[in-house]
Amino acid sequence: MEYLYQAGKSNGKKFILLHGTGGDETSLVELAKILDADSTILSLRGTVKEEGMNRFFKRNGLNQFDFESLEQETDHLYEVIKQLSQEKAIALDEWTLVGYSNGANIAAHLLLERETALTKGIFFHPMSLEVHTQSFALADKNVWVSYGGGQDPIVSEASFMTLVSAFRERQANIIVAKTNHGHQITMDEVQNAREWLKG
Repeated sequence: MEYLYQAGKSNGKKFILLHGTGGDETSLVELAKILDADSTILSLRGTVKEEGMNRFFKRNGLNQFDFESLEQETDHLYEVIKQLSQEKAIALDEWTLVGYSNGANIAAHLLLERETALTKGIFFHPMSLEVHTQSFALADKNVWVSYGGGQDPIVSEASFMTLVSAFRERQANIIVAKTNHGHQITMDEVQNAREWLKG
């Protein structure tokens, strides 16, 4: 898996960055530096191609997910994260997963469906992938999520709230930020996530 690693200051946050469809390992770097200028970043490029665009798992059309690919790629992503964390001598629980759209979806799926030492996530415009097979408690997980209200053409409010409920029902600590600007990330969202990180 292609990746970009930038070491920050010792007191900075540590971010794993997961881009949206069509992005790459550079897409969220500027956002990460707004979240924390001193941060260490590990930014990963999705290995699946869709009409030349990078993704983290396959789909068969808009919001029609390939569940076999989803599970395979979630396992692959987690193995890469563990391997690179070991190489960089960073404990898994020090990372914050930061994802947008497709990247947010696989990151949320990883926290919901795999027992992992990863504990923190910032997910811009995620949606439920409608896979809820696990029941282990998520009380150690701290998650911030945003959505575009009724203005998002990709993520419906119902799908978003299904995801939020999945975290809440398993005792995760989850904060929801709402915008009215569709599917794009706004500066207000980023500042909201930044304040949450500080808190």
